[in-house]
Amino acid sequence: MKLSPQILSPRRIIGAAVIAMAAAVLPLPAHATVPVIDFANLTQNVLTAVRTLEEVDNQITQIQQGISMLENQARNLTALPFSVLAQLQSSMGEINQLMGQAQSLAYSVQQVQLQFQQLYPNYQSSNFQGTVTQASLLADANARWQAAVSTFQHTMEVQSQIVASIPADQADLSALVGQSQGAVGALQAIQSGNQLLALQSRQLSATQDLIAADARAQAANAMQNAEVKSAAQADWQRFYGNGVSYTPTPVNVFGGPAP
Repeated sequence: MKLSPQILSPRRIIGAAVIAMAAAVLPLPAHATVPVIDFANLTQNVLTAVRTLEEVDNQITQIQQGISMLENQARNLTALPFSVLAQLQSSMGEINQLMGQAQSLAYSVQQVQLQFQQLYPNYQSSNFQGTVTQASLLADANARWQAAVSTFQHTMEVQSQIVASIPADQADLSALVGQSQGAVGALQAIQSGNQLLALQSRQLSATQDLIAADARAQAANAMQNAEVKSAAQADWQRFYGNGVSYTPTPVNVFGGPAP
């Protein structure tokens, strides 16, 4: 409870002392005994009481200031009763899980190296000399087509997941801004600011995942186009180089004897 310094005001003490002194000098009845009053001592006592009350008044003021400081510290240490970290972690977990489901072309360096060797073989190397067949070329082309389709599908799924989280991000942003503006102390303001930074970091991470998925799809498309040319050259070499021999044969077109 806040104390009122007016209750112990030195002015009131001085006024009470003056009234007491005036009452002391009032005429007394004839039969009354006149008391002997030491006005110097009385004045000194009143001044001493006034100084004492001034010190008490100063102490009361200091106590009130201390109480106000403690109240401010309590407000500064009040935690923010609002958090979107669970929603952010859930949303990020969904995107990470989706990125981990990448098929055909993975994001692991070791797996990508192995998959490139299988899907995009170098038909011009010595390892494929004399072993390239039409069936193998068709099988490789079909595997690359399926990988490209799977890659583009994965990219669209990542895009859809990120777009689907935009309304929730907007709601979290509005709520955090409101909490920050209505913060009662420094701790609430800091906590709301940290959550805003976490939301921004999640959005940047999602954007990075989207860029990676899109770049992966574009690279797969470029490699598929390059491999088509390599396969065509291998097929041409197979047919004209050392795969097929051709012997001309006379043909009877109109039923007559062949020339």
